[in-house]
Amino acid sequence: MGDNTHIRSMLLAQDLMATTSDAAPERLARSAGQQPLYSTLAEMLSREIYEGKYPPTTTLPSEKELTERYGVSRQTVRFALRMLRERGLISSHPGIGTIVREPVRTQGRFKALNSAEALLQFVEGTEMHATSLREIIVDAELGEQIECKPGLLMSEATFVRKTPGEDLPMSFVKIYVPPRFAAAQQKPIVSNTPVYQNIEKMFNVRVREIRQDVTATVLDEELAGILQTAPGEAALQMTRFYYDENQQLLQVTVSFYPRSRYTQSARFRVDDEA
Repeated sequence: MGDNTHIRSMLLAQDLMATTSDAAPERLARSAGQQPLYSTLAEMLSREIYEGKYPPTTTLPSEKELTERYGVSRQTVRFALRMLRERGLISSHPGIGTIVREPVRTQGRFKALNSAEALLQFVEGTEMHATSLREIIVDAELGEQIECKPGLLMSEATFVRKTPGEDLPMSFVKIYVPPRFAAAQQKPIVSNTPVYQNIEKMFNVRVREIRQDVTATVLDEELAGILQTAPGEAALQMTRFYYDENQQLLQVTVSFYPRSRYTQSARFRVDDEA
């Protein structure tokens, strides 16, 4: 009851717009940094499915029941359920209702990427689907993000990362290298070989250090479209910097992972103090 009361009190007033407007829920923008109401509801239902409140093969409450339980419009409920269907968590069956499917969360769970070996293991367990390759001039915003001077010419390759056998993307990846290394980005349409390994093999250089920065973000409409999810969904942005033995930057990778499709797990042993 605590979660239900919280979402009702926090969002009930905001949802009045949805009951009086024909605009798509994507346009029901909240204040800066907040998700649309239907996305918030989808995240709550998703969490309840993963926690076992709604086991596989059981039915979710009806649209009417969800509308009454959370104090939101039927339109909001429908768009939240659409998000769950896109994630493969539920399926709709006329005359039966909305059936909960077996969660696929374990397919997106990986050990903490705290070593080059762990990173390589992660990459080898996924597929990179090439989407574009072009030369760009680094602007001020990108320069700050990838720690390069504005005005610098770089080669940008983009990929959609997927788990083998899964339809929905795990992440969207942008890889930046100096133009002299651009040939290393010309991978097959589908590959699990890291670009930095191609650089090492083709140009006789060696990656000696990888730095990884992780920040929280929300997906804009463009990224959400690529990742087949809703605008405003929370995501992890991972930026990796690859250096040679002279601390020269060889490659920068910027990846976006929707929160519903990627989990990084780590275990730490605590020794008894003497």
